[in-house]
Amino acid sequence: MKKAWKALLDYFKNNAKEPSTDKYVEGGTAQPVDALTCGILGALLFIIYYKIAYGFCISDSLQDMKAHAIFAQNFYLKPQNFWEAWLKVPHMLWHLVVKTLESRLHFPLWNAASFTFALFGLFAFFVMTWFLYGLLKGHTGQKRLAYASLGAAALSFVGPYVCEWLTFDAYLGAFSPNPLHNPTHIASKGFGMLAMMAGIDVIRKYKRLSPLYFKKGVYVWFAISALLSVIAKPTFMYMLLPAGVVILLIDLVSAINACLVEGSKEEGQNGKEKKQLAKRQVEARSRLGAVWSGAWKLALATLPACAYVLTEYVALFYYGTEKGSGVVLTKPLEVWHFYIADVKVAILLGMCFPLWMLLTNLGYFTKSAEGKLSLMGYAFGVLEFSILAESGSRKDAGNFAWCMMAGMTVFFAVAVYRLMLVSLQQRTGKAKTAYLIFSWFLLALHVYSCLSYFEVFSTIL
Repeated sequence: MKKAWKALLDYFKNNAKEPSTDKYVEGGTAQPVDALTCGILGALLFIIYYKIAYGFCISDSLQDMKAHAIFAQNFYLKPQNFWEAWLKVPHMLWHLVVKTLESRLHFPLWNAASFTFALFGLFAFFVMTWFLYGLLKGHTGQKRLAYASLGAAALSFVGPYVCEWLTFDAYLGAFSPNPLHNPTHIASKGFGMLAMMAGIDVIRKYKRLSPLYFKKGVYVWFAISALLSVIAKPTFMYMLLPAGVVILLIDLVSAINACLVEGSKEEGQNGKEKKQLAKRQVEARSRLGAVWSGAWKLALATLPACAYVLTEYVALFYYGTEKGSGVVLTKPLEVWHFYIADVKVAILLGMCFPLWMLLTNLGYFTKSAEGKLSLMGYAFGVLEFSILAESGSRKDAGNFAWCMMAGMTVFFAVAVYRLMLVSLQQRTGKAKTAYLIFSWFLLALHVYSCLSYFEVFSTIL
């Protein structure tokens, strides 16, 4: 028993180390077949997304895809009509593309809507590929584009476990990082992930680590991607911004505390001790300066997105279609219980794989920049959905669930990356083999559930 307990403690201790300290299997050199693999997966994803969207558009029922497409057709790009349309749906990036295709390029409406949906889905796929590729290259030193694109393809279709023997709809009770019936969420997904990638580089920058994605202009890239994300759908930033603020505050307080501790120490008795103390004090002040510099620059970079969100809120609830409504606090889980009685079951069905990865890789999620951002983002998403709602008739719409689904997106992405990284480690053994088989099976079941829920196997392929 003591031996097993020691082995478990050693596992979690090693688990918290910087991933680049591990040894990995050889390979990962750039090959033409990698780009070909990425291209084929992208083309396949585009076709499936297009077919799913078109199936929703020609359906007799009125749902998100069809309603958004009809709205896009019914507003005009002329300046005198644009304000009225914007008051109805301020997050209209997807609608603008659909309207442009339909009115300027003469696409039939359903084809324009399906093409736009697939286009944004393809963009999110390439961004997710870049996200995984950058992490793999930064931690292993290897260029694994094909491997990253396979992970991104899986992330494009992960959904909650669909259990037909249960009496509720999994996509209503458990929710999904890929609600393929909703075009605005998919439109914001790629830009939201770009903002997260920029946030990771900001954290790495003030920790004196090499950037993974943006070597120059990281704050500009964050500002642009965050703004485009809220124009597409603001809920991704509702989740990511508070998560980033909390992480920055924690690091800032930690840096201030280090300065106070080092500054309060008495000088040593000899010259060597004095020099060591002075060096630690300089390092502590330098760290504080780096964190503070990153914090205020990132705050400035968020201003365009925050300004748009504030303007959108005022316009929608004071002048637009939701005039008289607002955001209110609710009883914990009140809105969630509109969809399912047992929230614990819903979370397990929707998040089984990433929760398993968190449980078995706790150190990684609490130490790395991407792990902390994903964990904090999902926590804020769940919190917002659990206690916030829109007042009046829109309360039962559960619109803050989109914040949680954005959190699910980043949590799934980091969990998939961690599994890919563990798979590349040179460590061998029956325990590792069993762990990998079980973990990949959980992920594959999420992918299969999403594809089967949207009947990809029977009606598309």
